[in-house]
Amino acid sequence: MPKNNNSKKSTSAKKIVTAAKRAVVKTVTEVRNTAIPKLTKKQVTGATAVVTRDQIARRAYEIYASGQGGGETDNWLRAERELRAGL
Repeated sequence: MPKNNNSKKSTSAKKIVTAAKRAVVKTVTEVRNTAIPKLTKKQVTGATAVVTRDQIARRAYEIYASGQGGGETDNWLRAERELRAGL
């Protein structure tokens, strides 16, 4: 009666898997060789610009009243952008 070859196959498969695990190379993150970006005055002082909802609403209305605005959302976004850029 022939012997069961499954034990030899599973042993050799285990050896292959073990060898593959050993062969795995850990990746290393490369260090970028760039200058450190300069901080803005706002970042250095830690000042944060706070624009309230009322300020945005007033400016959006001013844009609308000037006749140079677009839709409601466009005016709001433009007002918000202008106020944040000004601070």
